[in-house]
Amino acid sequence: MPAPDRGDLLPDLDIIWLRAPRKSRGGRPPLSQDQIVRAAIELADASGLDAVSTRNVASQLGVAAASLYWHVSGKGDLYELMFDAIISEIDLPAVNGGWRDSLRAIARSTRVMFQHHPWAILLGVQPGLGPNNQRYAQAALTALADMTPDPGLQVEALALLNNYLFGFAHRESAWQRARSNSGLDDAQWDARLRRYVDHIADQAPATAQVLSAHLRLASDESFDVGLECLLDGISARFT
Repeated sequence: MPAPDRGDLLPDLDIIWLRAPRKSRGGRPPLSQDQIVRAAIELADASGLDAVSTRNVASQLGVAAASLYWHVSGKGDLYELMFDAIISEIDLPAVNGGWRDSLRAIARSTRVMFQHHPWAILLGVQPGLGPNNQRYAQAALTALADMTPDPGLQVEALALLNNYLFGFAHRESAWQRARSNSGLDDAQWDARLRRYVDHIADQAPATAQVLSAHLRLASDESFDVGLECLLDGISARFT
């Protein structure tokens, strides 16, 4: 008996990763899904996620907007493809490291990716069906197998890590937007906030201390403190 067609097995499941790549029709100039995704990422990096529209992506590529739909059916597909593409920028550790060192390396590289593409946090935690998402998950779960053989616990631990990374990226992105909206460079922004803290220190020293601590919450040191607390918690809970 011949194997059932994939479409017969999943008649109502229409996701981008199950569709075969489509070739350009007739004598039209070649256009690939990868070209569309790269153009969309460039737009989002330059002007934010709101700039990613069919019209803008098509204009960037010098094609008619309708030609994009031959490769990508809508924004939902495009967002998923964009997110999977930038996941490829995360450096994945070698398997021979301990689970803490591996997760630490993944976390720091993921933070760099979010710094390069702050719009990605607006997409939320994705289902992770794309090839780069799968490689990311497999690398992390392989590392976590050194901690526990239970796949369920490995997935829970990875979810905790991803939740922390998205949360920190939201905070860092908010600080970046505030700096950008102020019209100041980083040094000027930091100096202005520091002057404000110094100004209120005499009248409200406790408030000044709290504000001073808040100024460090998007720093490298704060990221590392939170990450180590997370890893300690994972170790205490799952080992």
